[in-house]
Amino acid sequence: MRALVTPKIPRRRYAAAVVPIPRRRYAAAVVCAIVLVGGCAENRQYFRPTENVYGHTLQGHGEAIYELVGPFGPFGEGKVWSPGAFRENGATVLHVNLDLHNTSGVPVEIDPQQIRLDPVRAGSRLLRDIPPLERQRLSVAPGAFGRVHLSFALPPEFRPGHLASFGVRWQVKNGPQSYAQLTPFVEVQPRYGYYGAPVYGYGYGTFCSMYDPFCYPRGYYGFGVGYGIGYGGYGGYGGGVIISPGTGREGARPRETIRTR
Repeated sequence: MRALVTPKIPRRRYAAAVVPIPRRRYAAAVVCAIVLVGGCAENRQYFRPTENVYGHTLQGHGEAIYELVGPFGPFGEGKVWSPGAFRENGATVLHVNLDLHNTSGVPVEIDPQQIRLDPVRAGSRLLRDIPPLERQRLSVAPGAFGRVHLSFALPPEFRPGHLASFGVRWQVKNGPQSYAQLTPFVEVQPRYGYYGAPVYGYGYGTFCSMYDPFCYPRGYYGFGVGYGIGYGGYGGYGGGVIISPGTGREGARPRETIRTR
């Protein structure tokens, strides 16, 4: 009787050469990335309120929250926040949103032409009394939620990256009473990062097919190079003036708020 001989499967060995990658290419890539990120920073800027910041939107924009109170008592709540400033059709437009909740029995009225961006710190200059582009007078019905989108066009020589701070002077009316406020904002500084300077790693050894039960131990070969650069921010912006229609009852909430207080 012939003995059963198990055939041996030869091990496979692989050797990989390490090809040096010039560091100049990485330096050029990083410079290009910085230029691109810098361009993005010039064309957009984000802001946060500096007072009454008791909540933020789901997108992370800080909200200044105020109780609307007049001579005859409270009549609602107002939230002021900014999606940011952007380049739009060759002009710099700063957006501010005003969310209102009318808890009284009469409408809350808003006249956009009584709202002003004042003051605005842009570089070394101080801009005053900038009106919004919107002109339509609107109202929020009793028990309803409303949102006002305001757009402010800045002089053509200014880009979003030039804006450091601004204030919004706004007011609402509720029958015979009114509420006025100045909400200050400051820029949100972007975050730049260069990390992971080119790192090289290499090696060689035995590599066997995963289907070869006679090859052990299994080795591997690996090589890696990496670097990174990033721009941190958040944003989004709205359009014209929008108010929920008067229904005589509570309307749909314009946006959820994550309260911090």
